[in-house]
Amino acid sequence: MRLVFENIDFTIVGHMQSLLESEGIRTELRNAGASGIAGEVPYTQVYPELWVLNNREENRALSIIRDYREKDAASPTVPEWKCANCGETVDGVYTECWNCGTPSPLM
Repeated sequence: MRLVFENIDFTIVGHMQSLLESEGIRTELRNAGASGIAGEVPYTQVYPELWVLNNREENRALSIIRDYREKDAASPTVPEWKCANCGETVDGVYTECWNCGTPSPLM
């Protein structure tokens, strides 16, 4: 087994696990519930970790993770917008106002 990814955010590690498993790479998630002992041990020892079960798949797994992270970093950000109906500020990824359902003027 080889460690291929770790992050303080469990959801990010879980997403990387989904990416690898969708490519047929078997994985194991470690330290998923270890946040309860944070403070008693160094915090880096309780980071959720993603391991590949087959050592021969380490390079492919690292490549998939690297490609995803590069693509994610290059994705354009969508600006926030202000709802014309109720005045709420809405994150740019949403096509409707979360408060009143008015469509985004950017669509």
